[in-house]
Amino acid sequence: MREQPTGEAVEDDEDLTGVMWPPETEIEAPEVHASLAKAVAGSRGVRFFKTRLIDVASDVSLGNIQMAIDETAGEACGIYQTTHIAEMDANTGDPILVNEATRPFKFPCSGDFDEAISTLCENMRLAGVIR
Repeated sequence: MREQPTGEAVEDDEDLTGVMWPPETEIEAPEVHASLAKAVAGSRGVRFFKTRLIDVASDVSLGNIQMAIDETAGEACGIYQTTHIAEMDANTGDPILVNEATRPFKFPCSGDFDEAISTLCENMRLAGVIR
């Protein structure tokens, strides 16, 4: 189930926590992060998707998700990617950005993207990657 706001007025005392995501986009194998591609190497019928995570409370983008779903095997595998400023270039003052990705999380899945991303997010919460 996609965790999205209802569009209705929200009362001040309502607990707005967790993450939501816009609809997924299917991507081709060359766009897939190397660690995700390696984790599903040899699987047949794998489809790749991407989306981003948004913090519900602040409406701030937290990072990106890439997901591989193998309907034949009944498995999914996903990674969470973030970009942050590592330091500032001493000569130009420009930020030096670093891209990071979690290790691939592999788990059983019926093939539904919303089920897969919900499971991935729960795994990442349990691992302390997201709140």
